[in-house]
Amino acid sequence: MIFKSFNNKSFKHTDYYTRLPEEEREIFDVLSSVFHFKVNNYVLEHLIHWDNVPQDPIYKLVFPRKEMLSALDYEKLRQLFKIGLDEKTRNNFVQAVKKKMYPEVKHAETGFPKMDDKIITGAYRNFPTILNLFPDPMVKTCHAYCSYCFRWVAFDNIEAQKKTAYRDPNDPVAYLKANPEITDVLFTGADPLVLKAETLKKYIDPVLEIESVQVIRINSKALGWWPYRFTTDKDADALLELFEYIQSKGKHLNFSAHFTHSRELENEVVKEAIQRIKQTGTVIRCQGPLVKGINDTVEDLVLLWREQIAKGLVPYYLFVEADHNPESCFRIPLAKALHIFQEAQKRTTGLARTVRGPVFMNDLNRVLLDGVTEVNGEKYFVLKSLQSPPETDGEGKIKLIPFDDQIKDAGNLFELFKEDRSLVDIL
Repeated sequence: MIFKSFNNKSFKHTDYYTRLPEEEREIFDVLSSVFHFKVNNYVLEHLIHWDNVPQDPIYKLVFPRKEMLSALDYEKLRQLFKIGLDEKTRNNFVQAVKKKMYPEVKHAETGFPKMDDKIITGAYRNFPTILNLFPDPMVKTCHAYCSYCFRWVAFDNIEAQKKTAYRDPNDPVAYLKANPEITDVLFTGADPLVLKAETLKKYIDPVLEIESVQVIRINSKALGWWPYRFTTDKDADALLELFEYIQSKGKHLNFSAHFTHSRELENEVVKEAIQRIKQTGTVIRCQGPLVKGINDTVEDLVLLWREQIAKGLVPYYLFVEADHNPESCFRIPLAKALHIFQEAQKRTTGLARTVRGPVFMNDLNRVLLDGVTEVNGEKYFVLKSLQSPPETDGEGKIKLIPFDDQIKDAGNLFELFKEDRSLVDIL
């Protein structure tokens, strides 16, 4: 299969657009003027069940949904389209709405590593042993865009890309050598595997020469969105050779595959891609968020983990959807998330116990929603810090927040885990 992608304009020239119910076409026209949209021919032809649109989970995973905007902004935009205003005339209002929807991503100044008092562009260090790296091409795009992704704002923002990416492969080397406690280097982005194998190797090579770096991590949704990346793409063999090369240097290669729904694991090409990756000795660990309307039932998670384990993959993390956008239309109540996770684990093989969840992931803390407890007749959610910033001793700390079966947010995790109070003080 030859890769072919579609944006908000080119998709309208496909048969799939004409097959959409009239209301869905209107929703697509309105929302794709605000949010970035990208899909490819594999997703359209092999993942979406068009007879079940708009309820199909993969359709919801790719196509923007009405609830992503406030009802007022959506209706105003809809009216602008309805009266036939051209794109240029609509632009001022569209940009105003887009600005309101910019994700609220919190960063800590301590997360930006420095050498000689200068910030190292394209690097971020939220945990003591891990350095996240963003080489220039990696932050620009993916094989398709997830509707819930908060990184959409950077996809065509040249200024944002300049501030968060680096071009010289040697840029992070001095910092890594000066900080031998960093054992893991994570290549992430958007998606590192949109790059050619030759380009990816150029950025990975300098890191392989650093003795203290033991693990190379690659986060990607390519297995779900474009499995041909590992089978029939022109440099698929070169990519797999790169995986073997990394391990020949004495490094552990961890491939973090992003899966949201079991259907992403069902096609024969995915099975073939997984087998080819595993033959290189690479470990594939799976992660993804719990998303409203897509995988938010016990049955959804049971099927997802069963498919992963059957194919020799390791369930790794189930995240609480980050949902940095104000409308919070992708999240479910924390109590429901905890229930779904716990019940799903009960119904699957014990091998599914490798998955940690539900987990909040922000740029300072990785926090586990560990359960519910009762203290002096009051119920609380139990939160445990799995990892915390280099300059803190927050890892392993436990905090309690009042239980509410309807809340979807744990509050300000930054402040909660910065507090000096211990669990004993709270009780």
